[in-house]
Amino acid sequence: MIKLSAAIIVRNEEANLPRWLAAVGQVADEIVAVDSGSSDRTVEILRQAGAKVEFRAWSGYADQRNHAAGLCGGDWILMLDADEVLAPESIASLRRFKQGPEPDYDVFLMPSRVWFFGHFLRHGGFFPEWKPRLYRRGAARWVRQQVHERLEARGSTGRLPGLYDHYSYDTIEQYRARARGYAEAGAQRLLAAGKRPDPLTGPAHATWAFLYRYLIRLGILDGKAGWWAARLEAGYTWEKYVRLRRLLREARSGQEA
Repeated sequence: MIKLSAAIIVRNEEANLPRWLAAVGQVADEIVAVDSGSSDRTVEILRQAGAKVEFRAWSGYADQRNHAAGLCGGDWILMLDADEVLAPESIASLRRFKQGPEPDYDVFLMPSRVWFFGHFLRHGGFFPEWKPRLYRRGAARWVRQQVHERLEARGSTGRLPGLYDHYSYDTIEQYRARARGYAEAGAQRLLAAGKRPDPLTGPAHATWAFLYRYLIRLGILDGKAGWWAARLEAGYTWEKYVRLRRLLREARSGQEA
């Protein structure tokens, strides 16, 4: 039987952990957590569940994930965030995976559905989102990028059936707070790529983002949640270009000084 380690990086995840642990506890042979300084009951909850917990000062998503993977003793690592919860079909799929022969792949993508203001989105290009969440120990590493870290594998990638639920956003402000960081990172990336937008670039891209999500990818079928998802994605896109123009102005001012 394949031995499976569930790994997680945490900080103040007291609210999410009970649901997360109830799901992974049905498939994991061990649970490994790296905590970066929680001030709530995160560490207590994990240890009560039998998890191996280690403190490590925050060093970035990719670095923390790689450290957690290094603490795992399983043949395979299931790396899920605290707001990513295995659905029953994923639990069944992982049980079959553990009982089956050693796979030819080194990484498996798993599909997710996104929780957005009280609803799971089924349209708008948000479903399903296939992401690498299961990989052979020692066969892949997380690498840092400007916006999101990426899992880099030496071998081939397959797809594992079943869903996990991503409880992303409960409120508009929660989305906007996270989007501000993404917009800044996105602007920095565009600046490094030599992009030079005019005043209409931001509004044009934002309008397209809304139409693409809401009409072309049928976000309209998700009702109010679909409308908000498309609108907020458009807002993020606009802010990214606003920040890029600000960075360009600052760069010109620095050259003239």
